[in-house]
Amino acid sequence: MELEPLRKLGLTEGEIKVYLALIRLGETTSGPVVDESGISVSKVYAILERLAKKGLVSHIVKQKTKHFKAADPQRLLVYLQEKEADLKQQEDTLKNMIVSLKAEHQTAITTETAQIYEGLKGIQTARERTLQIMKKGDEIWIMGVAKSPYEGMMTPYFRDYHRRRYEKGIFCRYLYNAYAKDPYGKASASYPLSKVRYMPKGLITHAWLEIYADTVTIGINKGRSFSVVIQNQEVANSFKTYAKLLWGMGKVV
Repeated sequence: MELEPLRKLGLTEGEIKVYLALIRLGETTSGPVVDESGISVSKVYAILERLAKKGLVSHIVKQKTKHFKAADPQRLLVYLQEKEADLKQQEDTLKNMIVSLKAEHQTAITTETAQIYEGLKGIQTARERTLQIMKKGDEIWIMGVAKSPYEGMMTPYFRDYHRRRYEKGIFCRYLYNAYAKDPYGKASASYPLSKVRYMPKGLITHAWLEIYADTVTIGINKGRSFSVVIQNQEVANSFKTYAKLLWGMGKVV
């Protein structure tokens, strides 16, 4: 018998063994359940109690001895429906909580000037921020490129990111190191709403810049990978001025 549906229902291995033992045995005392399920006496009563709370096992007392019986298998479906109802209620509660948390988080962000995100997930989190705060017609500037230990793992993510960026109507200008034409430059040029230029040959960096809205992200790939996100309108405006100057000096290859 395939037991995975019972596992996905949330039953433990012990609960599955005891429940199936009762299905096979019918009404019985704990002794035969122990023998049939292979669960020790010290554990079987706790498992029977948990199954009873889930409505999957019932018992009666005969001559001062408990006799246990598995509920009709149809009860499994009812139990699933009850879990789904509980999850829906949890989802609704969580959604309300998220609204409050976002409000508090946004208030906290306005007082912060810098945040650091580490590793692969950190790089992605920093980049996701662009989609959260930018709107249609906005533009992000990306300057420099650094070789990363996450190159292969990041490719699917960036494809998906640029698809979503395009759907939001956000423009992107890349100013790459010359050595990054293949594969970074060619790949970036293929994304919609993107323009690519290259800095003079021989320029090698271990960091990159992302400039958008009121934010500057500095990405580092030297020793360890992390992103520093600076939220300050004056800083962002200053870096954007530098970016425009370098863009004018860049070459289309």
